[in-house]
Amino acid sequence: GKSPPPVDPGAGGAPAAPAVPDPSAPHGPAPVAADDDDPTESANPIPMTVELSKPYDRSSFPKKTGNDKTCWQTISLSGDASKDYEQVAASCGAPTGLLEYAKPVKGHLHSVKDKRDTFTLKLQKGLCYRYFAVADSGIKDLDILVEKPNGALIADDKQTSPVAIIESDKTWCMDEDAEYDFHIEVDGAGAGKYVFGVWARPK
Repeated sequence: GKSPPPVDPGAGGAPAAPAVPDPSAPHGPAPVAADDDDPTESANPIPMTVELSKPYDRSSFPKKTGNDKTCWQTISLSGDASKDYEQVAASCGAPTGLLEYAKPVKGHLHSVKDKRDTFTLKLQKGLCYRYFAVADSGIKDLDILVEKPNGALIADDKQTSPVAIIESDKTWCMDEDAEYDFHIEVDGAGAGKYVFGVWARPK
């Protein structure tokens, strides 16, 4: 197969379009915990480990030199989830003033056997977040769905792409502490590995 074309916000191969949060919920997507083993689908969300804790030293965050909206638009996907996630993080992480909030989670999805992995993450007020998920070329459409613990959907990604970014043009800021469930899901047929990570910076 051919290598996917560069990520283009106007094309089907682009990261997810910005999701519209529930007006009653605080703005914000969520981070992820690191695991060398592939997580398996479970009825119980897998807790993610927060790497960035209070109190925050603003001087420890990198100076913003990039643009939230355009940082990912020049990335050419290789079809390897780990390599492509590194590209997204290298372009949209530190250059936009973000630090890793939770270590990236790696997993494997199959549209028939293991369609979805669910993670739970505690988000902290006063921070603005970005959520990135990238799949192998074997998954043509990777989705992120963000829900409250009671199952109420807050945001989701509807683009058809192996790259999913909630709020593709900006961060998602939290006004209150909250805990959300993050579903990483293959939409349609396909199978492959994925990497999901969460980054943050002060409001």
